[in-house]
Amino acid sequence: MVDERRFYTYAYLRKDRTPYYIGKGQGARAFIHVGRRGAQTPKDRSRIIFLKTGLTEGEALKHEIYMIAVLGRKDLGTGILRNLTDGGEGLSNPSPETRRKKSEIARKRVQSQET
Repeated sequence: MVDERRFYTYAYLRKDRTPYYIGKGQGARAFIHVGRRGAQTPKDRSRIIFLKTGLTEGEALKHEIYMIAVLGRKDLGTGILRNLTDGGEGLSNPSPETRRKKSEIARKRVQSQET
């Protein structure tokens, strides 16, 4: 039987101990976060903290969304986090800058495939 309360929320902390990224995960997710621009996993594991544990996926998603809303996003000029979305599943409310960059990347891929 799968444990429904296996999810958690976590934060990556700067050296001054302020958060720069909020996420939700299960298992070792908090420690293997890769490929996120501006939100690399800290090498110093003491700068990864668990905010809430023993959550259902729905509870973890709600808590992630809440924490991002409270701390705000740098890309939107509303706060301190490097998250590029409001949290939850998928890209919910990406900033105009993120949309522009994703569009530019997609356009370059198409151009490189054509040549």
